[in-house]
Amino acid sequence: MQLPSRYPYYHRWRTILGGFVFFGACSAFMAYKASHNNVGLYFFHKNFITLGTSGATAFYWVIAALGGVFVLAALVLALRRIVNPGVLELKTDALLLPHGFLQTQTSRIRYTDIQELSEAQVSGQTVLYLTVYERRFTITASLFSDTTNYVAVRDFLLSQTRH
Repeated sequence: MQLPSRYPYYHRWRTILGGFVFFGACSAFMAYKASHNNVGLYFFHKNFITLGTSGATAFYWVIAALGGVFVLAALVLALRRIVNPGVLELKTDALLLPHGFLQTQTSRIRYTDIQELSEAQVSGQTVLYLTVYERRFTITASLFSDTTNYVAVRDFLLSQTRH
């Protein structure tokens, strides 16, 4: 592998736009239901949870607001990707890994400091865990532009950390 190597590392546009459209539609639908509600709401059966008209309206508004939060999250992710797209970089002696809330931080992890590497499937997502001095970093396969790049990074890190 030619070093240094840089890999785009951020959420895909399809994921961001899909979240925006889905949660936007859910939020709009629930807001419509709340503003036009004139009946109660039963969950599963009349004896389990019963809400009157005002309780059902409040429930619809809460669900609409939660959908709105996810729409805002999609907008923030889109803005983050435009302003500062993430890059994972393999240097001759270290990995530069974006992480943290909205991946606004970048850590320099020396290959010799990586104590453990493990790969897992979490909710259908492939994740590579790096343990460095009792701190755990995560490399998520879906944040790469394609699976080939993830596999190249994973295999390189495995080759650098074998003792």
